[in-house]
Amino acid sequence: MLDFFSRGSKGRTDPLANAAAAKAYVEELKREFGASAPDRVAELLASMNSPSLELTPDLLEAVLTLNQETQPLHEALCVQYLMNARMPKMLETQLRSQILNYGKQFTDFYQYALPANAATPGGAKIRALLPLVLARMMYYLIEYARWQYVRNFHPDEVFWLNVNQLYRFAEQQGLDSTAVFLFGDHGAATTVQDQYLILQMLSLLSSGNLNPRQLNFAYEVLARISNRMALTPRYSDDASFVVTLNHPHPASRARAEAGNEMARYWNTADMVEILHGWAIVMEHGRIPPELKPLIEPGVDAGVLNHLTREWAAKPVVFERAERVAVSNRHIEVAHRLPQLHKLIRKPDEEQAQGRAAEGRDSYDDAANIRIYGFVTSRKRDKSSSPLPPSTLSLHGETAEAPAPAEFQKWEVENISQTGLGVSLDVMGNEWVGLGSLIGYREGASDNWSLGIVRRLKRSSRERIYLGVETLSNRPLAASLRPTDSRLIDPTLPPDQVWLAGHISVFMPCRRGGKIVNALVLPLSLYMLGKQFYMSARGKHFQIALGKVMEKGSDWCLAEIELVQKLDKLPVVL
Repeated sequence: MLDFFSRGSKGRTDPLANAAAAKAYVEELKREFGASAPDRVAELLASMNSPSLELTPDLLEAVLTLNQETQPLHEALCVQYLMNARMPKMLETQLRSQILNYGKQFTDFYQYALPANAATPGGAKIRALLPLVLARMMYYLIEYARWQYVRNFHPDEVFWLNVNQLYRFAEQQGLDSTAVFLFGDHGAATTVQDQYLILQMLSLLSSGNLNPRQLNFAYEVLARISNRMALTPRYSDDASFVVTLNHPHPASRARAEAGNEMARYWNTADMVEILHGWAIVMEHGRIPPELKPLIEPGVDAGVLNHLTREWAAKPVVFERAERVAVSNRHIEVAHRLPQLHKLIRKPDEEQAQGRAAEGRDSYDDAANIRIYGFVTSRKRDKSSSPLPPSTLSLHGETAEAPAPAEFQKWEVENISQTGLGVSLDVMGNEWVGLGSLIGYREGASDNWSLGIVRRLKRSSRERIYLGVETLSNRPLAASLRPTDSRLIDPTLPPDQVWLAGHISVFMPCRRGGKIVNALVLPLSLYMLGKQFYMSARGKHFQIALGKVMEKGSDWCLAEIELVQKLDKLPVVL
């Protein structure tokens, strides 16, 4: 009977005995835990990492096998993180913790292989595996930095000192240029130097201009063409960037450092030439075969041009509006298209109500005429009679007028002709991201401006800095009705309907040195060439939608073409 209870453990082998045992162990984990197998492997390594660990060749091969067999599941978890921009905060924190813990446990374990001595028993076999060990360590250090950049953080000085010292160790051992296959021979070969250059080039993209998917695209591009660069200890006039191996800092633009043996230089001309060629192909509407697996929403020729500029062999000088520092200035901020539309149209509605009180037709009257064909005197009396500040509720109690809306306030740090720079607390502003559409005003003005967040940087854990491009200082609230249907969907939420049409915002925009007419509208309405009747400030037009200039999760900014001006809207029967 006792043998029945102990039978399950009799045939179980040590998963770290050798590579074959490790592979069998992972297969068992996959059957039992599925996608959570990498977490179980990380737990196993965490229980082993201790100063007293004695590393043997079989143990190292077993851990390398555990790593290789669970890496595809780990990569799938990374993709899940990147593809779900709207995941709940708790789930996002959990996924990030799983991703970083996996890489940390392997990096910590691989450090035991670094002091291996070829003269000791098993030392020669361990040293033969060092190129792969070092390359994987650098790979997971890159992964840590990527997730920092995705969240608009920056790795600290301790991280960069460790990275630079690790590469220095690889150089001293003569292993920095030894080709290895990171996770099996199904991918391209790489070296420690290639991985190190990937990390240094990614550090040059930390200015906050790229969203997570664009940063991931930049990493994937580097993984394919980082071998077009090579480090050298000698400075030359064509050097593009430099990193100093005994300093706790990432790469910077090249400068001559006389007598500094720790400086390493490299040129990016060959790599940038490839990027430039890809950008030209994409600008002509085609996708280079090498990039087809990497293209996704938000990745276009503009991203390649940005990478070309940031990684150029020599600094690219381009015009930028002069920024003027300011102090003691704040803006009130709103977001979401329905709320922005309501705020933008508020002055027009108040003006229309004032005219109605003087006996003139209001915009609401015009809408009623279009819908019903007439406006009754009772309707006029009802619309022109202002509501008292307080009215009786059904229960006979006094119902106070709603309190004025409170808006978030951001501190303005600088202004320019094209926008402004602001700083704000992280808490309460979790919705802010690159490409967010915002409305803002200064003081108690009723005039709202529209802008888009172009840069996002964390100045500390509690504060972030935003660069906001102003789209328009005088946007106009507009109403859209499709020309091919009589009435809009009656099930639409009330805040998405105005004047019997879809809400939208009309504005002139500057693009490519010229002014174009544009419209912010719900994303679900957009179709290239689709025609609408547009009403704005009592005037009516028939328009056609052009190409999309900007796009958010539920809105887009599209060019519009005037088909004809209308004296009045067609009557709805």
